[in-house]
Amino acid sequence: MNRKVDVVVVGGTPSGVACAVRCSREGLQVVLVSFTSRLGGIMSAGLGVTDNVYAGFRAPIYETFVRRVREYYRAVYGEESTPYQACYAKGKLHVEPHVAEQVFKELVHAEPRISTLYRYYPVSVERSGRKLSAVTLQSFDDGSRVRLEAGAFVDASYEGDLAAEAGEEMRTGREGRNAYGEPHAGKLFAFPGGGPITPDAVDGLLDLRTVSDSGQRIYADPSGEGDDAFQAYNYRVILTCNPDNRVYPDRPETYDRSLYLGIVKKPEEQDATTFPLRSHLMLSDGSWSLRSHLPNDKLTWNDPLLLGANLEYPTANWARREDIVRKHKDFALGMLYFLQHDDAVRPEVRQEALRWGLPKDEFADNGHFPYEILVREGRRLMGRYVFTEHDALQASGIQRAPIHADSVGIADWPLSAHDCTADRRPGSLNDGVLNLADITRPSQIPYRVLLPKDTDNLLVTVCLSCSHMGWGTLRLEPVFIHLGESAAFAVSLAAELGTTPGKLDANRLVRKLADNRVMVSLFQDFDLSAGQEWEPAVQFFGTKGFFDCYEAKPEALLDWHTARIWAKSFGHLAAGGLNPLETAQTLAQERSLPSADPDPVSGNEFFQIVKYELGKCGIVGIQRPLETEPEEAMTKGNACLLLYRLYGGMLNNRMTDPKRKD
Repeated sequence: MNRKVDVVVVGGTPSGVACAVRCSREGLQVVLVSFTSRLGGIMSAGLGVTDNVYAGFRAPIYETFVRRVREYYRAVYGEESTPYQACYAKGKLHVEPHVAEQVFKELVHAEPRISTLYRYYPVSVERSGRKLSAVTLQSFDDGSRVRLEAGAFVDASYEGDLAAEAGEEMRTGREGRNAYGEPHAGKLFAFPGGGPITPDAVDGLLDLRTVSDSGQRIYADPSGEGDDAFQAYNYRVILTCNPDNRVYPDRPETYDRSLYLGIVKKPEEQDATTFPLRSHLMLSDGSWSLRSHLPNDKLTWNDPLLLGANLEYPTANWARREDIVRKHKDFALGMLYFLQHDDAVRPEVRQEALRWGLPKDEFADNGHFPYEILVREGRRLMGRYVFTEHDALQASGIQRAPIHADSVGIADWPLSAHDCTADRRPGSLNDGVLNLADITRPSQIPYRVLLPKDTDNLLVTVCLSCSHMGWGTLRLEPVFIHLGESAAFAVSLAAELGTTPGKLDANRLVRKLADNRVMVSLFQDFDLSAGQEWEPAVQFFGTKGFFDCYEAKPEALLDWHTARIWAKSFGHLAAGGLNPLETAQTLAQERSLPSADPDPVSGNEFFQIVKYELGKCGIVGIQRPLETEPEEAMTKGNACLLLYRLYGGMLNNRMTDPKRKD
């Protein structure tokens, strides 16, 4: 079968759903391809928790998903009910898999321009120069094939198979310390409870939800060498303690109790030989620590991690992948059986373990077991920019992470990783485990990490261009959903302008995102849900270095010090030569100088110095775009709005050409 559409989105993940829905709402015909018989990826397969520390509005479709999940629990159980109260707390969503799947399906099925193919995967692509022209998909069930032609393609899968089929450079494993100069690259060992690595340099300037795992002493292997290891996989098994909804699985045919004996040993007795797995369970003191509770007496079980068993998965064919995931499934069910029945487990722990079983109302056609494994880290694109550890740390001379002029989203989760190998040092966790909550800063995600080097009409929204360490802050579903919607806006804007996503003017795209309330710059002193007129402008100029910390203070009066730097930098932007980091550093450096003038600037005064700076770039004849009292002091928010409207006119009228005289 052959078919032609505007865009093909490969991956029925949350990112793929968000991308397809936004493309449809922008008027594009979409085919959404799911590798499984479900939509929602790991969110519909047991993850159940949106890991984020920023609780504000970040992107429309993400917020729609959160709102609809909450509406479901309120409508079904009531506003005062325990399930409704449990589904959302401090900006973090807790959702049962069948509810997540239902919401994702409703989002897709409400869009008449989306066609969905279930249980298909890409087997080949066709291309012409720097553009893909078609992809051929094959059915997992009967081997039949479908050929889809499109103007744009999006790889929103956890595996990155479309990008790989397109011949793009992909990477797995860990880089060495010298690859990007990352302090924590390569093999490392965390010793819990040792305190932060460095003092919190911006203490008090960020009001984000805390992460309890922060505070580690890190020992990095002196060699600093990279390897082929990466974070272990596991099923996010859903368990319930409700007897009326609980079933106990059978013992797996492959059950081997020796695989689990390590978890009943004390930490000092565990080594790579006796402890080839990872568990959050602390059985040596008789306790079973359960986390990530969901509504209706359920939890998403984040154990066990079978270390090293996933290394072939990213690049393997699907037959081999099925063998790997089957091994992980048997391992998970075997661990549950061990905890519930083996004499090596303390009686009180066995008793507690027997309170929990698989839920009857989840995955009913799959033995109440999740449909897919958590691919915690797989292929990573080597795109037009590589996001590294440095992009999530405080930048030199300012009080926020590095600034990217082409930012299309934000990451807020700490740089972190699960176990990569079973190697240990005395008293340490397994090799690779870390959580750098004390030094990670909310970061801007450049558009270039979605763009392959050699293809202009392909975007990658999950297997992003980053290092292993950079992946540690990008690897969350809220980020993937956010970027899926950003990619859709890029596709629709490119179609509108008659170009490809890879050739878009990044400033036009960032402006499109800001206008549509897609966060590109995180500020902690206002929320995008408020709908203030200046919000898109502040977001846009947050990517241009106009703010050197996480506070925009849009209601504060514009001072002469800031006004002069903004006007000069705006001139550079109009001429195509702006360096955002230098702008932010200049703001921070000159603020402390005796010559810095803190007096407020009137609207007319600011407009005049902007005209002067533009004139130096050859741009003349501009008109005041904002109706305010000329002699009144101007707020920072309105100053950004004035510049934003000016720049919009320049984009629309091609006034950025220095030779043009108006």
